[in-house]
Amino acid sequence: MPFSHCGTLIPRIGDDHVVATAWERFLQHQSVQVGGVRSVVLSSWQRCRSEAVNPESRCAPSVAHERVHQLLGEHRELCDAARPVLDGLRDILRECGSLIMLTDPGGTILELNGESRARSAGEGVNLATGGCWNEELIGTNAIGTAIATGMPVQIHASEHFCVDVKRWTCAAAPILDPLGRTLLGVVDVSGVKETFHGHSLALVMAAAKQIEGELARRDGILHARLLARAMDDFIRYGTDCLMLCDPRGRVVRTSGSVQAAREHHGVRLPFEVGAQLVALNLGLAEADRRRARPAWLQPEWLHPVKDGETVLGTLLVIPLGAGGHRAPSSSARAVAVSDGAKDAFAEIIGESEVLQASKARARRIAPLDLPVLLLGETGAGKELFARALHGAGGRPGGPFVAVNCGALTRELLASELFGYVEGAFTGARRGGLAGKFEQADGGTLFLDEVGEMPLDLQPHLLRVLQDGQVVRLGDVRQRKVAVRIVAATNRDLLTEVEAGRFREDLYHRLCAVSLSLPALRERPGDIDTIVEHLNRSLAAKYGCVPKALDPAVRGAFQCYRWPGNIRELRNVFEAMFALSDGEHIDAAQLPPAIARALAEHAEGLGKPCAAGGTGRLEQVEHQAVLDAIAHAHGNMSLAARTLGISRSTLYVKLAAIRAREARH
Repeated sequence: MPFSHCGTLIPRIGDDHVVATAWERFLQHQSVQVGGVRSVVLSSWQRCRSEAVNPESRCAPSVAHERVHQLLGEHRELCDAARPVLDGLRDILRECGSLIMLTDPGGTILELNGESRARSAGEGVNLATGGCWNEELIGTNAIGTAIATGMPVQIHASEHFCVDVKRWTCAAAPILDPLGRTLLGVVDVSGVKETFHGHSLALVMAAAKQIEGELARRDGILHARLLARAMDDFIRYGTDCLMLCDPRGRVVRTSGSVQAAREHHGVRLPFEVGAQLVALNLGLAEADRRRARPAWLQPEWLHPVKDGETVLGTLLVIPLGAGGHRAPSSSARAVAVSDGAKDAFAEIIGESEVLQASKARARRIAPLDLPVLLLGETGAGKELFARALHGAGGRPGGPFVAVNCGALTRELLASELFGYVEGAFTGARRGGLAGKFEQADGGTLFLDEVGEMPLDLQPHLLRVLQDGQVVRLGDVRQRKVAVRIVAATNRDLLTEVEAGRFREDLYHRLCAVSLSLPALRERPGDIDTIVEHLNRSLAAKYGCVPKALDPAVRGAFQCYRWPGNIRELRNVFEAMFALSDGEHIDAAQLPPAIARALAEHAEGLGKPCAAGGTGRLEQVEHQAVLDAIAHAHGNMSLAARTLGISRSTLYVKLAAIRAREARH
């Protein structure tokens, strides 16, 4: 009769005698007539037999003290993240007479805590720092079996393979890399078999999740710094194949043609985010990294990424241009655009210096496969910039999907972003629904008003951004997605982070690179240009000719501060266009707020000098400054030359005007 493949997670103390009998018959290669052996244990015994593990082994082997010191250095981040978790459990487990320990991926114990009697007993089988509990060396045990299966496991008494370990009970859970899901180590609770408790498995599983969460938080902060420091290099080497790795050699970001790198240089590397390159693991000795370096990898292709004196990671630049030439200059790219390629930024209207600076930065950011955070007031054109970034990016043919995080309830936003399966909730669509992440696969997802996202929903968004996998509501299946994220907010997210309303790790994940958009009042010279563009567009929409604007209307548009920015200007002008009779728009169609701004401006210019107040001469100077900027279409250098002052002086005078307007 074959073994009974009992699949329970928790051992049954009452089965211990049955398991002991089954183990004896197993060693004698006899058929076993009894059940009660769990499948995870039977499979482990069979691995032990194939590896010729000696069941008479009395204790786990040790690694040298120097090697333990070296391993502690290599796994310093794991130890630092785990230490608070282990310390939090130490006192509880001391009362139970149990040991809690942390191992490396090979099963070597790096740290161990517990009361002195339990530690003394553990030393008898080398449950001590430096003890190696890999299955191949000491047979079935929680640490080694968790490593072999990649799953949490509890092993009790006779379930162990080696004789002297059978008086112990243990539970262990693997700790997985939050980025690549590779094994980083194991957390284990062990004690003599009389201390057995089924809750120990849940305890180590919770501890492992806590450690993974802390590692993910630290990774988010580090990777944000790394990406920010490497951004200029991604631009400089824009025509090459790039791989950005963190200090552990994990791939954080890639760019360029992997296929071309393989054809040109015989590159054979895992380019998936989260994959690890031993040759770029800065935790290893230089000699070890050199030995792990593949023959095709040229040392000059490795560029350290630093923040001051701190090395944040490594950028691998695999040259693809003819003769290893680098990316074309910004002027060359501009020529390429003018030579017939459609300019994705053409819909962003205006020639002011401040807007041109934002567009120039956006053009540099667009080809980079990095998350972008757009910062600007409501109505400043964030979605227009997001669409331009998508159109000028690496996958313009992919979908562009937008979702407003502030316009939906928590439940609706969750189903919109992640989708749902049939029956996930009352009213769920038959057959389920793909969420915005799946809809945007291969393209760009625009998260507008991301600062409004509910705090309890933010961890789910962070998980998708980290893993590139989405799980629909009510489902367990993971769906892989490749999506570029462009987020936008009119809030100060750092202030939101400090107030506890926005997760710091999510902020760093979204803000790999930021782009600030100017308010309309900061580029008054663009107002006329935008109005003329709207005039032509609305004439086509309503099937008529563009309409003439009364000078008072143009003056009113210049005086008004436009708190709603371009969106407000567009709405106001369309209403005036549609309601005006004939081919002329006059001041009678002005909304009250804008008409009032014009009247206040005219009244201010005609106001007599007040003692100790702003005099007529200062008013004239202020108007001259505003007129010069308007005539120069927002070009501050040209306006300064017109006024005969330096550009820095012009900025000072403009700031004084804004401060005066704010007071009034």
